[in-house]
Amino acid sequence: MDLLTALHAATDEFGRRLALADDDDWTRGTPCSGWDVHYLAAHVVGGNRFAISILGGMTASAAIEEVMSTSQLGDDPLAAWEDTSVAQLDAFHAAAVFERRVDHPLGEITGREFLEFRVFDITVHAWDLARSIGADDQLDADLVDAVLGIVDRGPAGMGFGIAPLGEADDTASPQARLLDLTGRR
Repeated sequence: MDLLTALHAATDEFGRRLALADDDDWTRGTPCSGWDVHYLAAHVVGGNRFAISILGGMTASAAIEEVMSTSQLGDDPLAAWEDTSVAQLDAFHAAAVFERRVDHPLGEITGREFLEFRVFDITVHAWDLARSIGADDQLDADLVDAVLGIVDRGPAGMGFGIAPLGEADDTASPQARLLDLTGRR
């Protein structure tokens, strides 16, 4: 699966589950320590906004400031998700995004590397969201394989301090291995 297809698949996985969230779900805890469903959704929508900004040429610090000054979900979390997802997909489809350098909190990286971060983040959080709201947590198998490839190429914990559990062996399913690598069960 190529990276743009993976971004579309990750976007579908998260969006499908977010559409299932009801009023009682927003305060449920998630596998992300200290985060509830509202915070998790705001994190992913904020990540979309951040991506749109830095792919548009903004510095990471300016993009973070812009994102932090905005209510991520507003009155309609699903609409915020859908609007920012479409804009993020459009930004990544722009010409020469793979080779272009972008400013990121981890330093200057290529658009391709940034796309890998976004695919990773949205995919893993789709699973988190599913677990939190009691939805189907089985991720698309091709997407899982793509994200495993990203994790293999990327820095440990994808640069975000995520510690693998080290419990999944070679006989575990690809999804179980991915979850283990991201500190999840």
